[in-house]
Amino acid sequence: MGTIEQSIIPGLPDDLALRCISKLSHGYHGKLECVSKDWRDLVRCEAYSCYKARNGWSESWLFAHSNNQLVAYDPDADRWHPLPRNEAIQDGWDHSGFACVCVSSCLLVIGGCYVSSFPREEPFVVTNVVMRFDPFKKEWKMVAGMRTPRTRFACAAVSGKVYVAGGFNLTQSS
Repeated sequence: MGTIEQSIIPGLPDDLALRCISKLSHGYHGKLECVSKDWRDLVRCEAYSCYKARNGWSESWLFAHSNNQLVAYDPDADRWHPLPRNEAIQDGWDHSGFACVCVSSCLLVIGGCYVSSFPREEPFVVTNVVMRFDPFKKEWKMVAGMRTPRTRFACAAVSGKVYVAGGFNLTQSS
């Protein structure tokens, strides 16, 4: 039995359907993913995010940290979205003193320190870890870290590159 190829939106050419879906705010992707497995796979694929970026349809989200939870505000949909838990952060440890920047439609969470709520553990650990959140795939990934672990520092993204200055590590200010 042969497979039947379905269009993204029946009755519309796929290029036009893709253009229509791509113009929807990322805040509605949760609803789009419920339409079908094909739509879920579409809005999570890298080609889709590249298509949106290439056409200038990448959103301007505001990321915030509240009660040890990262959240994103989508002004187009006027909605707050909690980000999935970052599995790299172990239970019982609070992440603080980190910085965030957006590069290529992804959120980078850089460095900081982990503060333990366990009495026998070290009170805090400064880290050089950089984690990237891809809002299209809805997943965290560890990327190349900083050369020096640091917390409470300044950082900025300029032309796709991240610059970090100042801060503290375990022994001295950098």
